[in-house]
Amino acid sequence: MQVILIHGYLGFPENNWFPWLKTELLSRGYEVTIPSMPNPALPVEEEWVEKLKTLIHDPESTILVGHSLGCAAILHYLQNYKDPQFQGIVLVAGFGREFLKLEKFFGWFKQPLDFSKIKKAAKKWICIHSKNDRLVPFAEGEWLSKKIGAEFVVQNNGHFLKQEGVIELPAVLEAIESF
Repeated sequence: MQVILIHGYLGFPENNWFPWLKTELLSRGYEVTIPSMPNPALPVEEEWVEKLKTLIHDPESTILVGHSLGCAAILHYLQNYKDPQFQGIVLVAGFGREFLKLEKFFGWFKQPLDFSKIKKAAKKWICIHSKNDRLVPFAEGEWLSKKIGAEFVVQNNGHFLKQEGVIELPAVLEAIESF
């Protein structure tokens, strides 16, 4: 089983809880890919979606994990997806529409996403969100989980960043293992 983890804005593969998750998954026999997404300081939707296309080879044996803007990239990728269902998708601090704090990324949601289509792309969805997320409001996580019919896991870990003390995130490991 392959796990592909997509970081968020200003992110990189060795940041936050990603190294811990990679180590845990490798020890359990998963194949793990954590790419550097293009221009993380000036992310362009089309570039991130194209990068995702190059990474995915066997959706039925793939679990996608997104963090913050990485979730939006996954959702945009799935907007035009037609292949077999993914084993599972985990969205951490995710969002699927514009909101006030998202001014930098207003180009990402020119058209509303078709969630009735997107939610069919995975056998199971899990959204993990913090009540005290200062960057992506809790209400956005709740809204997104309802739109895609996801299990909703509530945490109290801010935006799940290393500078907030989050270097391990067992809820993501548990979500992956549940698929």
